[in-house]
Amino acid sequence: MTNAHLRYFTAVARHGSIREAAEELHVAQSALSRQIQKLEHELGVPLFQRHARGVELTSAGEIFLRHARSSLRQDERVRSELDALKGLRRGTINLQAIESLVPGVLPQVILKFSARYPGITFNVTIDRTDRILAAVREGRTDIGLAFYPTVEPELTSVFKMREPLVALMSPRHPLAKKAKVSLAEAIGYPIALPLKNSGSRMLIDLACKAAGIFMMPLLETNSIQLRVQFVHLNNGLTFHSRLSAADSLSTGNVIAVPIRDRIVNSATIEAITHSSRQLPLAAEEFLRFLQGEMQNLREPLSNAA
Repeated sequence: MTNAHLRYFTAVARHGSIREAAEELHVAQSALSRQIQKLEHELGVPLFQRHARGVELTSAGEIFLRHARSSLRQDERVRSELDALKGLRRGTINLQAIESLVPGVLPQVILKFSARYPGITFNVTIDRTDRILAAVREGRTDIGLAFYPTVEPELTSVFKMREPLVALMSPRHPLAKKAKVSLAEAIGYPIALPLKNSGSRMLIDLACKAAGIFMMPLLETNSIQLRVQFVHLNNGLTFHSRLSAADSLSTGNVIAVPIRDRIVNSATIEAITHSSRQLPLAAEEFLRFLQGEMQNLREPLSNAA
């Protein structure tokens, strides 16, 4: 069994499809299928159940997936440490982040880091907070950048940055001249909200419950751009962090008004890692670099215990 077999297996498990995994790996579908069958023969157990829609892991496959990911992480760690003897020259950083970091923050940090370490590459997935935490917990990513996460025992919040939600609205909105708005005032207008289970939506729902109000959105979507267009084109409201709305605010089509409710002002963006897994050296260095760059954007809170 080689690392190539492990990479093939984890790619098929990730995609749930031999065809899609073959496209990612740039190998023939038939060749990849033979390698998976060879691995199953070597282990003496089926790793996948085949069906018309693709493949899914068997119980044995679930167990082997944990081993494969751990082995590949260890291999990456060894390679990184050997490279460290001659400087940080290569490595891959697996990162999952919320969409609000995309309009400037994340690309800028990656480009600055790459200028310092040109041999380091990135695999970046944009997702919502609950899925980011699951990816860190299951070892599918090195670092998670999540909004208002509920940090479980096996996860560590390395650093956090305060990032309150604000109300976005058209400059012509009746509430646009107010210094602050409350959620109770907001429910009198059409509202666009993020999907349930996203960090910002859970925070809004929690704040509404504390205020004793019920917020019925006219629109629910995971698209920041769609929510911004919603408030630009009508008398509606939505809620974002300032970072996620930075590009929209710069156009003047929408404005941000602070929210009075205390709970939404407690929101944070946090860097999450697995408590018991050692990061590859490249990921460790990027995490330190990222914390320094985030300090330039907001005053960070103290590290979590």
